[in-house]
Amino acid sequence: MNGVASYAVAGVLVIDPSGPVFSLLRSTNLGVPLWRVTTSSNLELADIGLVALAVYERPDWDMITELSDRASTVIIAANATHEDACRAVSSGAFGYIDMHLSQDAIRRSMLGAMRGEHAFSRRVLADLIRNGHWLRATNALPLTPRQREVILLIAKGAADKEIAQRLGISTATAQKHVTNLLHRLNVPNRAAAVAVMSASYPL
Repeated sequence: MNGVASYAVAGVLVIDPSGPVFSLLRSTNLGVPLWRVTTSSNLELADIGLVALAVYERPDWDMITELSDRASTVIIAANATHEDACRAVSSGAFGYIDMHLSQDAIRRSMLGAMRGEHAFSRRVLADLIRNGHWLRATNALPLTPRQREVILLIAKGAADKEIAQRLGISTATAQKHVTNLLHRLNVPNRAAAVAVMSASYPL
């Protein structure tokens, strides 16, 4: 059974005390079962593929850290901030989604999370470069110097053509470097590559 199928069988557990996030997720037609509970206490998460945690006020980071240790947890925030999104990375969350994004954007983020892709914005991931943690992370991972250059550019949102221009190589060569990088990190796409590295070296 592949990863997508196992998530489809398990469905998504939505922890939502008041219901709006649960209703929002139901309206996105994710194609998997959704279950709602009102609290994270005493949950059996062994068969749950993904947890969506509704956050309406200030996040309880201790609870989020504990929950993220037990299951892949995506925070869906009613009052999303960039600072909280960065804090979510260091708390082990699998993603952080602004509840007020378009329905299509939320659906794409959730479907990606169900496929094993972290759900963080490029801005959050790029911030890890600016604060200095990113450079330590890239130097510590078993990447070639060129792969480290490529992943830093990817995190800044550069496409293959932009990577090629910045590194003075052809677009085809840039594509090859990106493909090799994804293979080295064992991830399906660029966003997952950046997220895997940032999650491995939290703030």
